[in-house]
Amino acid sequence: MSISFIINVVLLLAIILLLLLYYNTSSKLNKIVKGQIPRVIEKENDVEISVDKKIEIAEGTVIMTVEERKELIFFNDKPKFQMAELLRASAEPLGHGILGNSYKAMLNSGTTIVVKRLRDLKPFTKEEFEKILNVIADMKHPNLLPLLAYYHSRDEKLMLYTYAENGNLFSRLHDGRGGNRAPFSWNSRLSVAREVARALVYLHLNHKLHNIVPHGNLRSSNVLFDEDDAVLVSDFGLASMIAQPIAAQHMVVYKSPEYGYARKVTMQSDVWSYGSLLIELLTGKVSINSAPPGTNGVDLCSWVHRAVREEWTAEIFDKEISGQKSALPGMLRLLQIAMRCIERFPEKRPEMREVTREVEKIQAHLISEDDDDLSGDRSLTDDSLSTSTSVIGDER
Repeated sequence: MSISFIINVVLLLAIILLLLLYYNTSSKLNKIVKGQIPRVIEKENDVEISVDKKIEIAEGTVIMTVEERKELIFFNDKPKFQMAELLRASAEPLGHGILGNSYKAMLNSGTTIVVKRLRDLKPFTKEEFEKILNVIADMKHPNLLPLLAYYHSRDEKLMLYTYAENGNLFSRLHDGRGGNRAPFSWNSRLSVAREVARALVYLHLNHKLHNIVPHGNLRSSNVLFDEDDAVLVSDFGLASMIAQPIAAQHMVVYKSPEYGYARKVTMQSDVWSYGSLLIELLTGKVSINSAPPGTNGVDLCSWVHRAVREEWTAEIFDKEISGQKSALPGMLRLLQIAMRCIERFPEKRPEMREVTREVEKIQAHLISEDDDDLSGDRSLTDDSLSTSTSVIGDER
């Protein structure tokens, strides 16, 4: 057998191996592009394999590495599914947040969950990380999105939540403008204001993370609706986890006036965020605090200051609700509450318990109010708005 013949055979085998490798890689990539996460082999000969599995989503070339031998840690319940099932789920990118990307995962059982992949965290030991997540999981309220489970390894840290079927407040307020969208009624908006306020009261009374901002990033995209349209506030408790430079750049409370002039945030910074959310509900305008990348938002706090000072209060309200004349007294009262919440100085803002009581009073009177209430109530005029809130002249 000649040397040249042997060389040709070796070259041929090498080419075949390269082709097989290329085909195998292309096949996996095709599955990834379609959102199908490669199946995990849990055991081989009854021995666990600890080789890392990489989940790759072609859009944005995101790579997620998990150790197959590690399991998800569930809260207050037996595991509803295993890591292997999660790795087999179809994945769909939902969005990019300050703590990382979120993905919608449809399990083979039909359950849909949200996986939040964390990044830009403060340096944590595993014990510190688990302590924070246990505190977040203990925050139980009808208007808070519950944390289901988490995963922790050196390379990846994941948080798993229930999927909110009916989207978020930002989409409900702003999607389909100019088209044949279903109007977002005043009664529905007032209900959102009430439920979000109740969630914040609970957080402010029960937070145990020793951080001074129980939520820290309240915005319309973090207010969700479940399959029954119940309001669920998400992303609470994460302020204590994020690295300070990232927090200062992206979290809503760091847009508050006190951070601008004193470089600090307080629990009342959450109240300011709530006031900003109320103005977004009332105006229907995209807030600079909740505008997604590529969308121009409005500094609603400064804008509404000018509107009230220049006495064109009637033009503040969203056209979808401004035609409901019987609702106008309630809108003006909610605007007054919002103006108090966005006071320049934190010590002048009301506490969330007081805010919640006032919002509930508006809803209690919603049915009994009529058009005559507006003309007979001097507290609802432009002049009263201009004199009752000292913040009007204090633009940021």
